[in-house]
Amino acid sequence: MEIKHPEWLQIELDNQKLYGYNQSWYGTRSQRASGCGPTTAAMVLLYLNKREAGPLPYQNDSIPSITKALEEVWDFVTPGWLGLNSTGKFCRGAEAFLHYHGLNWQCRRLSITAFRSKRKSLYQVVDFLEEGLTSDCPIAFLNLHKGQATSLETWHWIVLVALSYEERQNRYLATCYDGGRCLTFDLENWLTTTKLGGGFVYITSGK
Repeated sequence: MEIKHPEWLQIELDNQKLYGYNQSWYGTRSQRASGCGPTTAAMVLLYLNKREAGPLPYQNDSIPSITKALEEVWDFVTPGWLGLNSTGKFCRGAEAFLHYHGLNWQCRRLSITAFRSKRKSLYQVVDFLEEGLTSDCPIAFLNLHKGQATSLETWHWIVLVALSYEERQNRYLATCYDGGRCLTFDLENWLTTTKLGGGFVYITSGK
């Protein structure tokens, strides 16, 4: 399953398709270095904004229009000296942004602890992701440590847009957009080998 309009998060630039927004579009060096969290928040928010016929005053039809949204989301979803290193911080910032714009959209989050014995099971994670994707919500994914999922970057936020089950190999593959790249990873492999965990967040309008 996947979100209904993944193309809304794709951009054509110089005859090349970019998958997702890029934190390098921020204006300052510090923002470009630590901006994966607010960049991911902007992707999630602008997708929902388009789906809900535009209650937020932003467009996603060009890099300049997206950059305007990135800068304003930054004011609420603001990384600290360790970046945006928890789903709780992500949700507090996103909810402050939504409150500022008078919207009652809600964050749903699932945190993955660093303690392996206390982690959610694969099927709990799959259920959460399926709930979000079935509701046509892109899912913000915090990966504090990539473990053996070599396609991922440690200490990084990206957007999950699809989840599929490969019966022959008995695995769930997650498809994500990350700074212009489309990548996949084995969800169970990440869940069982990450040393620091992370988590997942989606935002829903409640409809």
